[in-house]
Amino acid sequence: MKKILPLVMVLLSGMAHAQNGQFLPGQLAVLRAGDGVVNLQLKQAPLFIDQFNPKDSNTAPSCSVSIPTNGANAFFFNGRAATEGLLTRSTDRRLLAFAGYGGVDLLVKSGTPSLLDIQRGFCTVDATGTIQTFLYPAHDVNEKVNPRGVATDGANHFWGCGNAGGTLYFNPAAGKATVQFQPFQNSRAAKIIGGVLYVTLNGPDGKAIDEPAGIYRFTDTSGTAMPLPRQKDAIIDLVVPADEPFTKIAGFDLSPDQTIAYTADTAAGIQKYIKSGGAWKMEYNFAIPQTIPADANHGTGCFGLVVDFSGSAPVIYATTTEGWAGSVNSNRVVRIVDTNATAVVTSLAQAPSDKIAFRGIDFTPETGTLSAAKP
Repeated sequence: MKKILPLVMVLLSGMAHAQNGQFLPGQLAVLRAGDGVVNLQLKQAPLFIDQFNPKDSNTAPSCSVSIPTNGANAFFFNGRAATEGLLTRSTDRRLLAFAGYGGVDLLVKSGTPSLLDIQRGFCTVDATGTIQTFLYPAHDVNEKVNPRGVATDGANHFWGCGNAGGTLYFNPAAGKATVQFQPFQNSRAAKIIGGVLYVTLNGPDGKAIDEPAGIYRFTDTSGTAMPLPRQKDAIIDLVVPADEPFTKIAGFDLSPDQTIAYTADTAAGIQKYIKSGGAWKMEYNFAIPQTIPADANHGTGCFGLVVDFSGSAPVIYATTTEGWAGSVNSNRVVRIVDTNATAVVTSLAQAPSDKIAFRGIDFTPETGTLSAAKP
């Protein structure tokens, strides 16, 4: 395990970071690829988790935890990949977690990480900045395997999402083997909500298994719900179907009462779904105003997403997908107070360089016991 640095101020590519050793509760945590020096085109980059005030616009992060990319806890993901770098908070709210590659130092094995014979795994960070990594062998060195994200209960039980066998359960205490959910090889995001594991399926991925895009949960072979599946023959059960053309989904969130859902489409923005009369229907889409010229822009949607459902109107936080030269970079963290379909999209933070990308997002980890309200 490693601790973050003592209190020190550094200036890096226009972003001021306070290495203060402690996340504050009720803030936003954003997974960042890049330090402004290493080119994201190299497909391996230094990683950080930045803390932002959810109520302040266009400010520098108040805290930044550096993820070790060399040494015993070395861990990284492909900052250029369109699918990697989702971030979640554990159900007990003590840990942030994300998926990636480890066991080798950054750039020791150059090339596209998903094609390399290196270990995959998960990284967790608590409120004090303590970092742990949990690694397992790539299940097939001859197949491209992207680890995309992870959900955890905070007790070292992990449910990963990814492609080519990347939808899996992993308990490091039980050894290095993973349990791969055979009917669901290719998933985009994972999150535990109300004690139930949900995953998203992207439209193009769904065509490969003849299933529609949307938010899924799991059952056993007899149709009985499996809130937190741990067996390979678990069956997927569609909960929220995605409406066309909004099927390029990644991040998502559900309200505690399971009546409101949001999805992040990497090309279109953020979609709101409402459950009424036992059926889900799409309410509207939030398009994302762009800051990069259309002919140079990588994307016009969102990737990571988390929602604060505690107030009278849900407050959506997301990372955008725009960027220069075919890569997500120079993108933003945005906020939407969902009062209606015309709600304003506000930029909370802007990545200041084409060598920096904001990827996953969630609320900051907490200390102590689980509290009653989110965040």
